[in-house]
Amino acid sequence: MNNTRILIIDDDKAFRVATTALLEDHGYTVETATNGKEGVQKFSDQCFDLILSDLVMESMNGIEVLQAIKQKAPEQKVMMVTGFGSISTAVEAMRKGAYDYLTKPCNNDELLVKVERAVEEVGRERELRRLRDMLDPAANFSNIISQNDKMKSVFHMVRQVAETDVTVLVLGETGTGKELFARSVHFNSMRRDKPFVAVQCSAIPETLLESELFGHEKGAFTGASRQRIGKFEEAIGGTIFLDEIGDVPLNIQTKLLRVLQEKQITRLGGNQFIDADVRIISATNSDLEAMVNDGTFREDLYYRLNVFPITIPPLRERLDDIPLLAEHFLRKYKTLTRQPLEGISPAVLHDMMNYDWKGNVRELENLMRRAIIKSTGPTISSIDIAVKHSSETATELTDSPTTTLIPYKQYLEQVQKDAEKKYLLRTLKESKGNLNQAARLMDVDRKTIYRKIEEYQIDVVSFKI
Repeated sequence: MNNTRILIIDDDKAFRVATTALLEDHGYTVETATNGKEGVQKFSDQCFDLILSDLVMESMNGIEVLQAIKQKAPEQKVMMVTGFGSISTAVEAMRKGAYDYLTKPCNNDELLVKVERAVEEVGRERELRRLRDMLDPAANFSNIISQNDKMKSVFHMVRQVAETDVTVLVLGETGTGKELFARSVHFNSMRRDKPFVAVQCSAIPETLLESELFGHEKGAFTGASRQRIGKFEEAIGGTIFLDEIGDVPLNIQTKLLRVLQEKQITRLGGNQFIDADVRIISATNSDLEAMVNDGTFREDLYYRLNVFPITIPPLRERLDDIPLLAEHFLRKYKTLTRQPLEGISPAVLHDMMNYDWKGNVRELENLMRRAIIKSTGPTISSIDIAVKHSSETATELTDSPTTTLIPYKQYLEQVQKDAEKKYLLRTLKESKGNLNQAARLMDVDRKTIYRKIEEYQIDVVSFKI
């Protein structure tokens, strides 16, 4: 309740003073205005959860105040205050969007009940918006498609750190899904009932980033016509996700360091310290250690952010996920074409398994969407990637009767095994048959290497020559 801000607009001084005292005694923060024009101006400059406005005022009456406020913020809760003889006008105001009305002289208990009811509804509406965010498939593990051992290790790390309140740094190439994992940390944490606020630092001009993060006071800079809260205030109690933290300029890095150390922020142009109980999750595809050495990233901030690093493996290191991901995107986007789509041709799957995927999962999703739109038959028979393969392999994929006779899921398993075997052979060739080195390169234990060598009947000696 202490964070609830109420604006009283009334030319009756006695009502303003008495109501302010009553509401402040019950923990509300109250601002007052002596007439309609002043009230609309204060609303334009600041943020309020509820507005109490008198109906009968000179120069600008309550109906005009209501219309001016609703024009700027249709969702704003406004409660009208009127004398007994103007109840019909108050009812008319409710038709125009007022939340409720009170009659003077106001009964204190009735006023408090109606204010509390309005504040609770504001809270419910915010909660519904938060729940809609939570139900976004990007907010939970169910939308992260994987059967890969490296990814399972990442899931385990997310579950471990989610239960704590430490700062997390998500590392990975562009397109690996860093925000998905940041959301998973938040929605598996004790802060799940509070906001998750994502900020794409690289997309905001340097001149606006400070205001975006910390907010600003009216007049802080040219064009700052009203007070505005920043992303950190929006995230109070919850989590803020700072994507591409490596793109934040040094002057703002200093302010971020203060937030991490003091748990307080100051709006641009202001001098009031605001408590900021916010968990920070940041992400980058940059080498922050190299940036520290170059002097482009603060060393003390780096160590504050890098308390618990989570590295998302690139798609080329989780080839066994490609058929699963391709099938997932096929189901997700198949309505983009009018004709029924049943699957993906063996040749296309083969090309996917042998492609470099520099854009990772995001690139795969975009290419699948394009392939679905361009498809002309029941299966996706082409995709816009260039992969070198022998004519023998191409013939095998297009002419082999087994690829059309076996069930589709069984075929996917064969493709995965084929990719796994090729990956193992490449690793053994690179390590010259050294199984310890191969295990390190593949990030698995020696037992797994031995099991796979036996499964695929690979002659390790041939790689040592």
